[in-house]
Amino acid sequence: MSSSASASHRSWSRYGKVPMTRCPACPRTAPLKRLVTTTDKNGNLGREFVKCESKQEQGKKLKQCAHFEWLDEYIERIQLEGASQELDLPLEAEKFGSGAPGSGNSIRATVGDAAGMAELKKLNKKMKKLIELKKQGNLMAGIFYVCVISLAFVYVMIISR
Repeated sequence: MSSSASASHRSWSRYGKVPMTRCPACPRTAPLKRLVTTTDKNGNLGREFVKCESKQEQGKKLKQCAHFEWLDEYIERIQLEGASQELDLPLEAEKFGSGAPGSGNSIRATVGDAAGMAELKKLNKKMKKLIELKKQGNLMAGIFYVCVISLAFVYVMIISR
């Protein structure tokens, strides 16, 4: 976009690499396609979006899919889906970038940081294992205390005879 055009149009956020998932609206396995608007309809010139390519797969007859999302909405959706599938760590992405919305380096822009996202997934897996071990430790401690109390009760019963 030229500087004269940017003065008359809203400047849309630019995102780096963003993982493309498959279409949530149809059973196709192909990933969504990332595109940029080339018309100024409704002031969206230069705005990025994703849409379903809706090509027929071999041996399947499927209707054409009309799925469409603005890229910023798509990024927000996949972040929410990722947060709901992992442990409750949706704000961990702030460690990988400046977090103030509107600062140009919003949390949404960190989705393109594949290394950061991979690191978050590793952390989530480790946290799940740690929580599971903690649960097992608590269960074993509970069983130990029940055994000690049972033995003390039996001991008292034997002495009181």
